[in-house]
Amino acid sequence: MDTRLDTRPDTRLDYMDHASYLAFRALGHHPTLHYTWVYDRAVDLDALRRLSDRLHQGRFARVVEAAPGWGGRPRWVRPDAPVPIEVEPAMRPRSQIEQWSVEVSRRPIDPGAGPPWRFGVLRLDDGGSAVAIVVSHTVTDGVGVLLGLREAVEGLDLDLAYPRRGERGRSRLAHWREVIGSLPEKVRALRAVVRQMRAERSLPHRASTAALPAAAPAAEFSAPDPPVRDGAARVVTFVSEASWDACAERLGGTSNVLASALAARLGHHLGRVQQNGTVNLTIPVSVREGDEDLRGNALSSVVVTLDPAEVTHDLRPARAAMKAALSARDANQLPLLAALPLVPFVPVWLLRRLERFALGADVNAVGCSNLGRVTGPVERIDGRPCQYAWGQFNEPGRPTAELARMGGQGFLGVTFSGGRVVINAVAFRPGGDNSDEALLAMVHDVIAEFGLGPPLPW
Repeated sequence: MDTRLDTRPDTRLDYMDHASYLAFRALGHHPTLHYTWVYDRAVDLDALRRLSDRLHQGRFARVVEAAPGWGGRPRWVRPDAPVPIEVEPAMRPRSQIEQWSVEVSRRPIDPGAGPPWRFGVLRLDDGGSAVAIVVSHTVTDGVGVLLGLREAVEGLDLDLAYPRRGERGRSRLAHWREVIGSLPEKVRALRAVVRQMRAERSLPHRASTAALPAAAPAAEFSAPDPPVRDGAARVVTFVSEASWDACAERLGGTSNVLASALAARLGHHLGRVQQNGTVNLTIPVSVREGDEDLRGNALSSVVVTLDPAEVTHDLRPARAAMKAALSARDANQLPLLAALPLVPFVPVWLLRRLERFALGADVNAVGCSNLGRVTGPVERIDGRPCQYAWGQFNEPGRPTAELARMGGQGFLGVTFSGGRVVINAVAFRPGGDNSDEALLAMVHDVIAEFGLGPPLPW
C-alpha cells in the first residue's frame, strides 16, 4: 500500500513563520513546543531509533535558509546534521522527571543553524523511563507537533524533499526579480495598514485598564543579551480527568472553559489583573487546514476577559465570553493578516527596537492553551502505550531582566492523557518569589479552589 502523500511544498516560509524566525534572530531566544512521556517500564530504544529516523523524513526535519538579500523570502532546507537521541548516562528518581525534561528544553535549538529539535531519554531508578521531544516553534506549532509525531509513528512518508542548504542557489538577479514581483502585494499590505492606523486614530482615546509597570528609562540600542537561563518558574501537576469533567459539568462549562478558568485564577494569584479585577487571557486558535498544511505556525489567537471572582462557582459567563471572542476572531485578526506581507522588509535591528518598546506596553495578559489529548499513535511512540504524557510551551533563554521589564509572565496549559489532566504553568513575578516550589503551591491552591481533589502523584 502506497502511503506517500503528494505534499511537495513551496519551500518559501509562510509570512508568520518568517516573522517567528526574524524574532529569533533579533532576540536570541524563541518559543519551543515540548512533549514528555512517562513509563513504568523501560522504553524500547530500537523503536525510538526508528521513530527518530522517520522524524528526519517528516515535518520537523527542516531549518531556515536566509534569503540572499534584503526583502526576500527565506526558504526551508534540510538540516545540516541529524538530530541524535540523547540517552542520559545516569538514572534519576521519578520526582526529577520534570527537572530533567526542562533541562532538555534548555539545550540549544536553532531554527536556522540547527538542530530544529531535541530528543532525550531518561532511565528512572524504579525501572521506569521518560522521553522528551522539544521542537522549535518556528518549525511547527502544537498541532504540527502532534501531526509530525503521528506521521512518524505510522510511517507515513510526506515526500517533502527539502533541498540541502545552498542546493538551490539563487542569484542576486533572481532574488531581485522575486522582490520586485512581490511589490504589488506589499503596496496593498501597506495601504491596508495605513487605513487601519487612520481608523484607530479616529476612535476616542481609551486609557488601558491594565496596571502597567513604570516605564524603564530609555537606553542606548545594543545587541540582544546572550541567551542565559531564564528566571521563570515552571511546574507540572496532575488531577484526575474524572474530577475535571465533573467540575466542568457542575459549573456549567466545558473542558476548555474550565482550563481558562484555572488560568484566570492563576492570573489573580499572580497579580496579573486589570484595574477592575478582571484577567485578560490570550488563547491560541489553530487555523491549520488539514494534514497537508505544512505551515510552521498555522495559528491565530483571541483575547478573553474573565472575572476570576465568579469562575470558581459559575462558568456560564466565561463560556459566553469565549464564544463571543471566537466569533469576533476573524475581524480582530484582519489588521495583523493584512500587514504580514511586509515582514520581509522589516530589518532585524528594527525588531530589536520594537521589542524593547513593546516591553513597556504590557497588559498583564495570561497565556492559556489546551494542548490536546495524547492518544493513539502519539501515546505509543515506542510501540506500546505510555503511562501518561503532556505538552508544554517554553521559551528558554529569555533573560530574567527582560521578564522583569515586561512586567512578568503567566501561562497555564492542560493536556489530557492516561486518565489524567496534566496542568503545567510558567510564571515570573518581578520582585516576587519565583521558585518552582512557590508556583507549585499557588497552582495547588487554584486546584483546591475548584474542588478538583488532591493532586495525583507522579
